[in-house]
Amino acid sequence: MKIFIAVVCVIGWFFLITVVHVGVFRSGRMVSKLQQEVEIKEARNQYEELEISRLSNPEEVTTYAEKQLGFVQAKPHEVIVLDEQK
Repeated sequence: MKIFIAVVCVIGWFFLITVVHVGVFRSGRMVSKLQQEVEIKEARNQYEELEISRLSNPEEVTTYAEKQLGFVQAKPHEVIVLDEQK
């Protein structure tokens, strides 16, 4: 009977160790996946910040307006300045 109890305890111990290792393995995979998602999002964020910087440049806005929208810059004699009265 003592041998049977010892065998059951050893099997239980190995089962417990296996369950813990599987849990650690799954957690490790989840952490790796989340780290990869963070890296992708950080790269996308960096790209978006560069785009914001580029598109907020007045020269870029002017170039875009002229090439893409067909705008032309007004000549000084075509500009009428209105004084703001309150």
